[in-house]
Amino acid sequence: MDYGSDTVRFAPGSEVRIVRNIRNDGSFQDFAKGDLLVEAGSVGIVRSYGYFLQTQVIYQVFIPTQNRVIGVRDSEVIDAELAWVPCLFRSLDKAKLTCSLRMFGEPLANKGDVIEVHRVYRDLEDGTVSFEVKFGAHLVKLDSTRLEPVA
Repeated sequence: MDYGSDTVRFAPGSEVRIVRNIRNDGSFQDFAKGDLLVEAGSVGIVRSYGYFLQTQVIYQVFIPTQNRVIGVRDSEVIDAELAWVPCLFRSLDKAKLTCSLRMFGEPLANKGDVIEVHRVYRDLEDGTVSFEVKFGAHLVKLDSTRLEPVA
């Protein structure tokens, strides 16, 4: 397997945005396990990268606003220049539809219906967020504009 620089998305010096909350896994002695270290949306600078189990790229990222260096997986960062779209829902969260849905011309759900989020996806190339929701036997992928928080 080639571990050259062409297998990583960000070189040292690149600005990246953290896409999910990073909690202490026990590596930070001054924090309790599970404490929030870096909030989703924070911007940092890649210092270096390496490999975990020879398959996962791990970046060492300096977060200037917190004067903290953390390790994050490749799937936890996007280019800092991309527009930030916060992820409002997690798996099993309830959300309300902002539009009606039809499948093969038949109504599937109505605007305002409360549904359950099945899975969350973030596109690492453009930073957008989409959600997989379940309607009976159907799994449907919706972009983030199609769901809003339940009041």
